[in-house]
Order: sequence, then structure tokens, then C-alpha cells
Amino acid sequence: MSLVGYKRVNKFNPDVLFHPATILVSGAAHPLGARLLAELTPDYSGRIVTRLDDAALIDLALIADPADEVPAVIASLSGRLAGAAIVYAEVEGLRAMALAAKIRVIGPRSFGLAVPGAGLNALLTHLPVPPGRVALLGQSPALARAVIDWAEPNGIGFSHIVGIGGNADIGFGRVLDHLARDPGTGPILLEIAGLRDPRLFLSAARAASRLRPIVALAPGARLADPSFTAFAGFEAALARAGVLLTTTLGAFLAAAETLTRARPARNDRLAILGNSRGACRLAADAALASGIGLAQLSLETRRVLGLMLGAEPPADAPIALPDAPGTRLADLAAMLAAAPEVGGVLVIHAPAGPDDDAAIAGLIACAASIKAPLLVTVLGQTTGGARRRRLAGHGVAVFATPEEAVGGFRDLLRHRDIRAAARELPPSAVLDVAPDRATVQAAIAQARAEGRAMLTQEDAFGVLRAYGIDIVAWRLADTPDDVAQAATEIGFPVVVKLSHPDLARQRPLGSVALDLPDAPSAAAAAQVIAARLHQRGELPPDARFMVQHQIDRARPLRITVGEHLFVGPTIGLGVGGGEGTASPAVDLPPLNLALAQALIERAGGTDLLRLARGLDEADRAAVAGTLVRISQLIIDWPEFSAIEIDPLFASEHGIAAANARLTLRAPGERRPHLAIAPYPAELAQAIEVRGQHFTIRPIRPEDAAAHQRLFSRLNPEDVRFRFFSAVRALTAEQIVRMTEVDYGREMALIAVDQASGETRGVARLVRSDTDGNEGEFAVLVETAAKGLGLGSALMRHLIAWARTEGVQDIVGQILADNHPMLGFIRHLGFTLHHTQGEDDVVEARLKLG
Repeated sequence: MSLVGYKRVNKFNPDVLFHPATILVSGAAHPLGARLLAELTPDYSGRIVTRLDDAALIDLALIADPADEVPAVIASLSGRLAGAAIVYAEVEGLRAMALAAKIRVIGPRSFGLAVPGAGLNALLTHLPVPPGRVALLGQSPALARAVIDWAEPNGIGFSHIVGIGGNADIGFGRVLDHLARDPGTGPILLEIAGLRDPRLFLSAARAASRLRPIVALAPGARLADPSFTAFAGFEAALARAGVLLTTTLGAFLAAAETLTRARPARNDRLAILGNSRGACRLAADAALASGIGLAQLSLETRRVLGLMLGAEPPADAPIALPDAPGTRLADLAAMLAAAPEVGGVLVIHAPAGPDDDAAIAGLIACAASIKAPLLVTVLGQTTGGARRRRLAGHGVAVFATPEEAVGGFRDLLRHRDIRAAARELPPSAVLDVAPDRATVQAAIAQARAEGRAMLTQEDAFGVLRAYGIDIVAWRLADTPDDVAQAATEIGFPVVVKLSHPDLARQRPLGSVALDLPDAPSAAAAAQVIAARLHQRGELPPDARFMVQHQIDRARPLRITVGEHLFVGPTIGLGVGGGEGTASPAVDLPPLNLALAQALIERAGGTDLLRLARGLDEADRAAVAGTLVRISQLIIDWPEFSAIEIDPLFASEHGIAAANARLTLRAPGERRPHLAIAPYPAELAQAIEVRGQHFTIRPIRPEDAAAHQRLFSRLNPEDVRFRFFSAVRALTAEQIVRMTEVDYGREMALIAVDQASGETRGVARLVRSDTDGNEGEFAVLVETAAKGLGLGSALMRHLIAWARTEGVQDIVGQILADNHPMLGFIRHLGFTLHHTQGEDDVVEARLKLG
């Protein structure tokens, strides 16, 4: 995978690109151009030209010329191209060429574009593309061919296939924005070899995943950075965007199969039945190894099944019927699907004889009638292949092995969890971090002045304290007698360790003594450490001793901050103190308390925090708060390239760091951009209107409960004016969507009553085109707070934000009978126009650029 830069270019018009009326095939005299013409001609009903002079305006330009001729072709398209150009050749500097010509391009190294529903096939895959609802965006022509070749016999068709290529201009983010709004697109498949703008991609993916399942394959992700933490950071970034990351081509195709065909999982319990006892056991083993529980059948369900089987089946084991006649498997699957304790049904069919065709027909009928997801494994190739194709042709999720089917159910669960997270209201608690920035700045300046890449232990502790992170009690001492005195002041037992800036990166063997119970033993330990290191020539001449209180009843944790090549800074959490062997759980900043709690769960939850020799658990809230503080630290200070706190002792009473390494990046080195835009706290502003005090600030997820209360205080007329219909209540998912704002593409400013803490109004702007040049606004003020000027204050702040973000037009829809709003918005400088064909709606527009 590779990373390239990003810069906005001219307006992208996806409707023209994907539904072109006129196509130019440049280079038609060359072999590649001739192949493209042959692919285009059979089904495309628009106009195709091979010379630019043959059309006044081109919607789509297919540039099949050799690489050395591409610059001239790009230049000739200036002012003549309404959509975009696709560049198939490897061309250096394509981005600069497109900028100079003021056109949009896909490529270089694109394998083309197909929109089967529009009869458009400009791919280099040499394969017919069946129409359907799956979209494929990728960068490898070979993998695209593999997916297309797999799709047709499996009964899967495509709404779009786009070869992103070298990502010079139009990339994943822009196309995802279009697909999210396309009613003909369902699941989206991504093959990602490189990202130009991770923030744009994750922003677009998050918006699209709210509406469609997205599955990704990232060839070379581990090769680019073999460390587990780096790959886990990339996986975490995609998970935050609602994308399922798969690690093999087989898993990628299996996820596409499942999410395209199977119904959503009802719970995480899988019922397994089949006509092969061995295959059923393989499926059960695969499920348990994947952390999927087998369905625990209720007494009532077992009794109903027993009427057909002649005996009640076991409660928690697969149902194997080697001699199942005809449609027996389908009938049992329907009964299991009706049981509320069953989250999904896996049916395994092995070739058995004359009844096989009837069994397949029964499963087709069953899949169409049940509400739970049905996954079918058909074993064998000679007869199994044809039967799998028959099932796939009827929209059944079908697999060749039990393990693949179990993986499909796991994908359903992962997608369900993502959707559940989108519907869950976060807690209203907010951890406001108020750091001592002067202390951090002084520590960085001291290290720079001394030419050190790492902070001293003392300065590292100072930085953590500046962000409200407690430190184990400690003292510095110069002699063994001083060590004894410091230990007495701190309280026993203590730890004695050598301290010196040169030891910050790696501590010599034998430079630490633990569990010292009294002053004499502390002094003796200091003497031994100094003598041992002096004898080995490892004692720095100006080294000192650090004495720390030893915390016994606590869980040692490890928090790390690293950087991923594509998504920037990452935060890892795991077991510390050299006790853990498992890989850490990883997420991306910014973290709030809800995300920090989720990271703790992924790192082990109760097992991670359980104290030794007991059932007590360390203070989970304190650990979550520490993660949020570290997140804010790395957002505030891009100078730090890596942080390691190990051990961080967590007990029932809180947390305390005993060791910390903070690494500075080289002077002048720039930090990769945060992949997820942080909360823009700098936009908060206190205002006074008519003697009442409010804070106007960006909304955040923790405002969900207050937003719900705001809606409950609106009168029905205000609700109708805002939502264009009578809405009695907002769902939890709607509330979450309104409060979890992607600050990279939208803004919602709220007015918070300083006296009560309640939200009294909100103004929102969502960028409504793929380039962010246009944004759609909405404003709402609580019924009882009207007349104070809150609406005007909110809108003026929102317009100011839009200007700084480069938005050129702000538009909005207003009901024609909402006369107060029409007058208010006209006063702000908007022009009003009736929407064509909708006499009851007025469009308001404000030009900023």
C-alpha cells in the first residue's frame, strides 16, 4: 500500500461521470483503445467519439493513449470535459496535469469503469459484468477480474465497478459519497492498496456505512508495516468508519456473499443442522473457535422439533440427520428460524442420492419465507458446484465449506455490532481535559535544547501530570543515604532504579530493585546497582537514583501511542509490566469516554482489570479517563511521535503511572494528519442575549440525551416546520446521527443555556456535494426560547465556519407557510426561490464565494 498527497481540485460531477451521454475514446488507434471500443459498443446507447473535435462537450474521456501522449490529451480536454477522464497508463505527474487543465481524473493505472445498468463497460477485465446492486471499488485489475469472475456463477451483479488506480485525483472518498446516495447500490466492496486522503476516505466510508454494508480487502497492509499494532490501527480506523476489514480474498468474497444475500443476524447464537454428522461437527468447531456460541434450544423448541424427529434433539449440539429425506432439512431449518433463541441457521448438505434436488428446492423455498438468516453449505464439486449455483441464483447465501459459512455468520455479527453502535445513545458524561500547556512546552524545549529525542523520566512524568494523569509517588536521590531518606518519606515498600537521560530508551540489566521493605535495604540496593553498573562500564557519570512507592494490589497495564502509515496516530491498550503476551487492542484518537470504554472491552474488559488473587476489578472509569487524556495529549502536541506508559498501575482507587517514555519526532518533521477530525473546541464561544447567558459550541455525542429533551420541548408546528412532517419522536439512531457529527464534512452548533446546561437551539450545515463546495443548512430553536436572538447568533456562527471551510453556497429548504423563518433567513442575506414542481417549498441560498 502507498500514500500520496491530497489537494482539492475542481467540482466533481458524479452523475455525469457514471451516466455519460457522450464518451470520448482517445487513442482508439492503439490496441488498448480498440479493445475499449469493442467493450463499449454492444450495450452503450449514448454517443461515442474518437476525436475531440467531434463533440462540443465530453462527459467521459477514456484515455487509452500511451503514457508519453497523455499530457497533451489532458491539456486538450481543458474546458471541454463535464465529467472526468480515466487514464489507463502509468503516468507521472497526472495530478498536476489535471490541475493545470482544470479537469477531474481517475488514475493513473485505472482498470476502468463499468455501470452495467447504464450499459457502460469501459473495463480492462475482458469479462462481461452482470447488472446488480453490488459496487466494487479497487486498484488491482487482477483482483477485480477475480471478483467479477466469482460473481457471475454466484448470481451476484454490480451497480458500479470503478478502478481507482493510482489515486491521483478522484479516489475512494469521492466515489463512496456518490454510492451512498445511489438507490441502486447495496453492499460496497473495497480493495484498497493505497489511500491519498485517509480522513476524506474514512469520512465518506462512515457516511456510506450508515446506509450500506461495506467490506474491505487491503492487500499489502501488513507488508507495509509488519507490526501487529500497525495493522490493528488500520483495522480500528475502518471499524470506526463502519467498514468490515477482511484479511484474505476468500474471506472478502464470503463477506460479500453473506451481506448481499443473508438477512441480519438476530443474536449471536448459531443453530447447525445437516445430513452429515462429521460436517456438522466441523461447523460447530469452527463456530466455537471463532467465539460464536451454538444456539441453546429451549424446551419448547426441542419439543416441537421432536415431533418431526421422533425424539427431542440436544439443547446445545448440532442436529445431524444422515438419512434426512427430501425437504426435511428445510422444514427443520424453518422451525429453528422461528425460535427466538436462534440468531441464524446453518444448513449443511452433503451429496446423498435421489432426494438431493428436492432438498435444494426446499432450502430455496425456506430462505424466501423465514426471517432469520439462512446460510447453506453444499459440499462437493461434481454435483455440489451446480447445486450451489442453483441456490445462489435464487438469492441464497451458499458456501462450499462449513468454515466459510461460519465466517459468513461472523460477518453478519460484525455488521450487526456496527449498526448497534450507531443506534446506541452514548453516556452524557464528558471528560474535559484542561492541561498545563506551559509544563509540556518547557519539557519539549528542554529536550530540544539538549539534542535529545526522548524526554527524561522526570519530564515525562511532568507531561503526564500536566494532563491530569497521576504518577506513582517518587523522589530523586544522589547517594544511597539520600535513597534511604527518600524511601522513608515515600513509605514502604519502594522501588529503586537508576535515572539518567541516556537510560530513557533502554534500561540496563540490573538497574532496578523491587519490593524493598525498609530504609537499609533501599540504601543497600542503591549501592549494589551503582557498583554493578560501574563494573560493567554502564554507569553514566551523573546518574541519579529514582525512588518510587511500590503499588502491590494493582493491575499493571500498558498504554502505547504509535503511528500507522495510512491513518496516523494510534492508541494501544494491553497488559503491562512484562506480564502480557497478547497483542494490544488499538483505536484512533480522538477518544471520548464511550470509545475508551469500548477499547477497554476489546483489550479484555474484566479479565484485563481483574486484580490478582481476587474478584475485585480496577477502577475502569479511571483507566478510561486516562485513555481520553492521552488521546487529547497527542491531539494537542504533534511533536510527540510515540508514547509508552508501562506499567500503568490500575487499582480500585485509581491509576498511577510508574514509567513513561515520550519520544519526540525530529525537528521539522510533520506528523501525519489525524484520520478522524477531533472535536473543534476552539469554536466554542460564550454569548449574552437579553440578559441570558449561553455557550455556542459544536455538538458532540455526549449531547444526545440533551438533544432528545430539546425535541420533547418543541411544539408540533415547530416540528413540522423542521422535519416537513408530523414527527412524534426521534429514534435513538436518529438522535445518534444528529449528535455524532463528522467535523470534516459537517457542523452542528448548539446553544447551551449556561444556567441549566440544556440545549436551547441548534444550527446545522451538511456538505451536500462530494467536493464540499455546497452545504445544506437547518436551524431550530426551542419554542420557549424564541425571540431571544439565538437563531440569528447560531446562523451567523455557522456561516462564519462555512466561510473558513471554503463552502461556496449554503442552501436550505423551507416550507412556504413558515413565514417567520422566511423573513429571518432573508434578513441574513439569503435569496429565496420557489422549488420547481413544489409550490409548498422555498429554496433559500446564500452565496459565500
